[in-house]
Amino acid sequence: MIKGNVDGIRDVDLKELETIYDLKTPKYQFISDEILEIINRLTLKINREISVSVDRRGDVSEVTLGSSQDVSLPVIEARDNRLSRIRVIHTHPNGNARLSAMDISALVQLRLDSIIAVGVKEKNPSVVMGFLTVQEDKLYVETTKELSMHESYNFDILSKILYNEKIIKSAKIVEDDEEKAVIVGVDSLDSLDELADLAYATEIVVTDKIFQNRMSEDKAYYVGKGKVSEIAEAIQITRSNLVIIDDEISGSQIRNLEDELGVKVIDRTTLILEIFARRAKTKEAKIQVELAQLNYRSTRLTGMGITMSRTGGGIGTRGPGEQKLEVDRRRIRERVRDLKKELDSVVSSRKLQRENRVESEIPRVSLVGYTNSGKSTLRNTLEEKYPLSSKEVNKSFEKDMLFATLDTTTRGIKIEESRPITVTDTVGFIRKLPHDLIEAFKSTLEEVIFSDLLLHIVDASSDDSLEQAKAVDEVLQEIGASDKNSIIVLNKIDKGKSYKTEEIVDMYKDKYPIVEISAKADINIEELADLIMEVLPNNLIEIKALIPYSEEALVSYFHDNGIVNEKEYKEIGTLIDGSIKKKDFHIFEDYIFGGEDE
Repeated sequence: MIKGNVDGIRDVDLKELETIYDLKTPKYQFISDEILEIINRLTLKINREISVSVDRRGDVSEVTLGSSQDVSLPVIEARDNRLSRIRVIHTHPNGNARLSAMDISALVQLRLDSIIAVGVKEKNPSVVMGFLTVQEDKLYVETTKELSMHESYNFDILSKILYNEKIIKSAKIVEDDEEKAVIVGVDSLDSLDELADLAYATEIVVTDKIFQNRMSEDKAYYVGKGKVSEIAEAIQITRSNLVIIDDEISGSQIRNLEDELGVKVIDRTTLILEIFARRAKTKEAKIQVELAQLNYRSTRLTGMGITMSRTGGGIGTRGPGEQKLEVDRRRIRERVRDLKKELDSVVSSRKLQRENRVESEIPRVSLVGYTNSGKSTLRNTLEEKYPLSSKEVNKSFEKDMLFATLDTTTRGIKIEESRPITVTDTVGFIRKLPHDLIEAFKSTLEEVIFSDLLLHIVDASSDDSLEQAKAVDEVLQEIGASDKNSIIVLNKIDKGKSYKTEEIVDMYKDKYPIVEISAKADINIEELADLIMEVLPNNLIEIKALIPYSEEALVSYFHDNGIVNEKEYKEIGTLIDGSIKKKDFHIFEDYIFGGEDE
């Protein structure tokens, strides 16, 4: 019986494939001449991958049909420190015999004796064989060079398998779950360095950086074909198992690169989505991240590489990525609809909280800035120095890492005794921030839109600070918050200012106030606080009112809705010195105290 995708295949071709079960492969040959002739010829005819599983006796255990790009593999129980006694030979209709990322993943996970790819061509097909062995107590995949038919038939595959199995059985194998990546870009070296920091945020080890200076990306491979060979060499030298591209690329580009390189390929967007998935703590953030992931992946259900395959693992497969290829667009649309309903409920709650703050006329300050510019550290410092109450300060998480914090939080502080304000720490921005993320997080970013003042935090110690500041401005423009009152806060001056600082000052000096601080070292925080209170609209008015004892309810109202500085009991009423909201002035206007004569 032929397994897999047999739709559209003529009965005569299926019957010929079934004859493979009756053919035996010589003991030391990777496959028999007859089987290879059949699968090679039919692959050219139907343009689909054909997989044949052969045991060590030379008997065929399974024949499977796939698509033009991949094929399902047999279900085999992986055995620790032992091989499965099954080798899988499959065709590549594109003529490229190099093992794909899916091939290598299957070899490791299923503990196959070998996985063999046949690059099918009209003339001179070629073969690449992959085997498991051990290096430094870790499973390691070794591959042959591209072999001709003559070379592959003369290759003693059984001796190779038995030799490697002996090594594996005697080894104390330590599972190697570490992802090691070669990162690739065409934008700029600074952007590539930032990609390395993003990889570090997901605990990926960057083994090499490859940059190609070109005007535009290659439509098929992102980089030029020659550079693809350089990447393949770097992967082999560094024993990497991942390539990360410093841009958002198409599913077909991912597929083409994986076919050429033989390892998993992800793009910058997938990496950022992975970081957000790991950082999200609140229900709202988790919904927003999953929504962004599904919207991004729904356009990549076809042509996507190992990041959506059955044998994939690691970065790019967290959360909804685990739903794999068999999840169609209809199911994704249903999940997106459900998530939007959940998000609407959370947004309604956030809207109510915001309306309460608006009603109270408490000035609202939002911290915006590039990721890792020091927003959380500054918010913690302000809350420690200017607490709203004597309660212990609830610090937000801070770490020298991109996107260390994700969830938006709002805290109250009181810089001046009579003027409480709220400070909101927002998600960090970044260049090439995926549009799906901006869309998903718009409900959170509305906190920025409705703020009375933005503190634009810039890492003044970074040589990339000017480009980072411009990237933040672009996101503010996209969400409709580019015209807000702002203060430019040049942070981390304790580390020294970069040569870009003067350019930043020149860019903003005629538009916004600028202050230099160090949130961590507590430098110039008082100067920043004074500037905040100077720029913020003052919704309070100071009054002195003599309220008759017959209107004692007004005294209670003053306490509940204003700020009482002094209170004195006079013969005819209560004298209150304090601040009230401007909208409440008419309530006390008849009782304004003018002096001793009243």
